[in-house]
Amino acid sequence: MSKSGKGVQKDLPKGHVQKVMQRLERQNTALAILNELAVETSGSLDQKIDKALELGKQHLSLEVGIVSEITSHVYTVRWFHAPVESGLESGNAFPVERTYCSLLLGQGENLAISHMGRSEFRHHPCYTEFGLESYIAAPIEVDHQLFGTLNFSSASPRKMPFTEADRMFVVLMARWIASLLQQHSHESTLRKLLENVPGMIYQYRAFPDGRSSFPYTSEGIRDIYKVSPQAAKANASNVFNAIHPEDQARVTESIDYSERTLQVWNHQYRVKGSKHDWKWVEGRATPERLPDGSTIWHGFIADIDDKKRVTLALEENEQQLRALFELSPIGIALSDYVTGRPIDANHALVDNTGYTKDEFITLDYWEYTPREYEPLRNEAIQDLKDHGRYGPFEQEVIRKDGTRYPVRLQGVLVEGTSGQSLLWSLVEDISERRKVERMKNEFISTVSHELRTPLTSIAGSLSLVVSGSLGELPDHIHRMISIAFRNSKQLKHLIDDLLDMERLVSGHMTMSLKRQPISPAIEECIASLGTYAVDRSVSVTFENNHPYLAVFFDSHRLSQALGNLLSNAIKFSPEQSQVRVTTRIIYGKLLVQVIDQGPGVPDSFRSRIFQKFAQADSSDTRGKRGTGLGLAITREIMSQMGGNVDFESSEGHGATFWLELPLDEPEEKK
Repeated sequence: MSKSGKGVQKDLPKGHVQKVMQRLERQNTALAILNELAVETSGSLDQKIDKALELGKQHLSLEVGIVSEITSHVYTVRWFHAPVESGLESGNAFPVERTYCSLLLGQGENLAISHMGRSEFRHHPCYTEFGLESYIAAPIEVDHQLFGTLNFSSASPRKMPFTEADRMFVVLMARWIASLLQQHSHESTLRKLLENVPGMIYQYRAFPDGRSSFPYTSEGIRDIYKVSPQAAKANASNVFNAIHPEDQARVTESIDYSERTLQVWNHQYRVKGSKHDWKWVEGRATPERLPDGSTIWHGFIADIDDKKRVTLALEENEQQLRALFELSPIGIALSDYVTGRPIDANHALVDNTGYTKDEFITLDYWEYTPREYEPLRNEAIQDLKDHGRYGPFEQEVIRKDGTRYPVRLQGVLVEGTSGQSLLWSLVEDISERRKVERMKNEFISTVSHELRTPLTSIAGSLSLVVSGSLGELPDHIHRMISIAFRNSKQLKHLIDDLLDMERLVSGHMTMSLKRQPISPAIEECIASLGTYAVDRSVSVTFENNHPYLAVFFDSHRLSQALGNLLSNAIKFSPEQSQVRVTTRIIYGKLLVQVIDQGPGVPDSFRSRIFQKFAQADSSDTRGKRGTGLGLAITREIMSQMGGNVDFESSEGHGATFWLELPLDEPEEKK
């Protein structure tokens, strides 16, 4: 036997050689079809799948080609190629178990039946209903999930059984269709995402010859530049024409810089709006150098008009506030709430301290605050915790040279943008005010002392004349002398009050505090005003709830403080009414209350009632004015005895004033 190829060919049966040649030719045809489909890039998804079904039908000599989608247990026709009389339509749906696909899903990679009537599946519902004799199919998987099937079928049996090459042809075509569907799905997802991205996604390309274009832009370019993607792809000039004339040069410079350095481009600028106005946008893109020397950027442009306008408005407000901050005649400080260290301070504050601003903001709190004010600071911290603000109160600040000056402090707690607790404080230099007050007090004291001696002499002389000690006077002269005598007593009372106030404020009034029964002091004070009460047709009663209670107080000064409350209550009470004095113990303190039935304290006067020379401005009180010092003196007396004075009142329904004394020995004032 010859070992040459020619000899072997002679030994093979002629029919076998023909079958081999036919199989090879069929395989080559299948590969050619698949190659044709793979290299063809034009056309839509529908066109590509329709062409694949047509070529598959022709190659397999079958009547119908279908791409189905299987969702849960429903088989839906998505694409098909079949004779008109088949009655198929896109969207036809059937239960999966009534289609041959149910057999495919049970088989695996593919299924081929040449003559269903002679197969083991001849009792399948699909055969009974549609009478399909020949069927070949493969599953379509997209992103590793079953999408559906590619199947070809015919009502006639195949003359020649399906070969392994036919099966592989259908499997490979199913995979190619799966790749189309996967690409389309990803593109569709990307397109939907881009449609919902605010602004525009784009590629911008600058060529070496100076030309430029946008090879790709999302539809958002219409919102940003009022230009279509097609127009921008042809030429970028119409995009640049939409930029505000004042911003065009800066935008061009920023792009040129990014092209030279290949650094990320990031810029904010204005473009034409929808109503002949301008809106702010921001662009950011990453450059890439291409082999031909051109540069392409990949990035986005977003509409930031609202945010930018808010930012510009905030910057403008900040500039205005900064100007007010620096021009304020009152010192202003921003400090860290936790450490107390200054963060910022204006000129009014820094200039008073003698430090430079850079020096001041490095100081520790206790470097510019005397240690004796630590209790006051602790009180301020508690107020900030409870109410978010503190003050006002007065203390001193240490200058750079070690000297001190008095300030009035108040502040509010705020939260910074980073969540840091910050403290804004007003630091008012009250040196001049203190100087004026001191001069005023010295003047009042001097004048009062100079007036007291001659006034005492005048009042004494008038008293002798009024009493008749120097002889009887005619009635009209007696009336005039009596008026002069009453006015001299009023003036003497005013001077006494002024001197008392001056001694209290300056600390020159001595207090003799000792534990003693308080009831006798109250009773004595009430008795001393008995005549005044009778003259006003007002009765005074004492509800002595603690007859044996002893507390720390100065009997003379307590009588003066209580007398001020009682005389006011009698003065403002209507005739035939009653003023009640009672004692109560609340929270370890004794309250001596004076309750009247007068007109009450006007709301407009409540905040000033304990100030010096303060008097309510009411038609009901104009005939009852006093010196305006009684309650101010009472407050100072009670403060120096470790107590307090306060009131409750509803306008038109009387008032209750009370003196408050600690039951235990009061702490010594520093």
